[in-house]
Amino acid sequence: MHPSKLKMSPYQLAMLLIPGIASTAILGLPAITVAFAVQDAWMAGLVACPAAGLVIWITGALARRFPHETIIEYAPRVLGIIPGKVVGALLLWYFFHLDAAIAREFSDFLITTSLPNTPASVILGFGVVASALAVRYGPEILGRLGELFTPLAFVMITLIVVMVFSKLDFTLLQPTFEYGVRPILVSGFITQAFMGQFILLAVLLPSVTDATKGVRASYWALGAMVILITAVSLVTIAAFGVVSANFTWPFLKVARIASVGPILARIDPVIIALWIGGSSLKLAIHLYATTLCFAQLFGLPDYRPLALPMGALVGAYALGHLTNIVEHGYMLSYFWPPYTQLFHIVIPGLILAVAVLSGKGESSA
Repeated sequence: MHPSKLKMSPYQLAMLLIPGIASTAILGLPAITVAFAVQDAWMAGLVACPAAGLVIWITGALARRFPHETIIEYAPRVLGIIPGKVVGALLLWYFFHLDAAIAREFSDFLITTSLPNTPASVILGFGVVASALAVRYGPEILGRLGELFTPLAFVMITLIVVMVFSKLDFTLLQPTFEYGVRPILVSGFITQAFMGQFILLAVLLPSVTDATKGVRASYWALGAMVILITAVSLVTIAAFGVVSANFTWPFLKVARIASVGPILARIDPVIIALWIGGSSLKLAIHLYATTLCFAQLFGLPDYRPLALPMGALVGAYALGHLTNIVEHGYMLSYFWPPYTQLFHIVIPGLILAVAVLSGKGESSA
């Protein structure tokens, strides 16, 4: 079934993109950025915003030139059959690799925080099966799930910030620019590896009822993510200072000290539940992108029968491609940021440039 027949509203797209991109960044990203930018790490989301906005602009421009088509479909027409198929295979690999990384972080988090005696294979099995079942129903159902989950997540994160506010020491954010601009730029570059996942629009926009409004909603989603990531980083640094870099999931530590006197305390299970929901949506939306790219790359008429087998492959690769959680963190800090730029900016930017210069697409008329 073609994605243009599976519709969701621009609002649903925004509500899906926010957890589909930012959910894993909220808990773990501050530890990585503080390691590079120390107390200035809260600026990382602001620095990463322009590059993420560029990804939205490129994918939106491509969607206007090639309406109702995904990047896998129009890349061969723009670049030629063989180069276009190579680009499609690269994007398929990226979505598959990213989905495996999400799945691995999903299992590592649950094992570390809640289920220490449960094998990772069991957690991954349940996670990918649930995601694959959601994927079979298409982006419309995923959008509705995002519509239900995202506002609740915003309310709960805001509540945690309010509850912990009295315990924060904002002097830990000083002095600003102590080590210059370079560490902030490095932390922003790392953050862009997360926020640049708006490349999802290259496969999601054909499923939006109005692609132009979908692009506009994506900018609103980006603004919400920047506010969210900046606020979480500010609160984390004000709570723990540079020690935040020593925690795997700093915002979980923030939730553990949030309280309202002796009445309401230790609400970290709320964060665990929110992260499970957000990560499940993220796992599902990237599994959808992987499955759809595979089906279109090989000319299959329907992606839905591939959801469960592809989920099994993602789970298997998630178990085998990294040894432990430390190696996963090192990959996200040093390998992932430059690696993702090829897929976020270089490939779609190249396709757009060639389309414009060659006059291909509806905008050339």
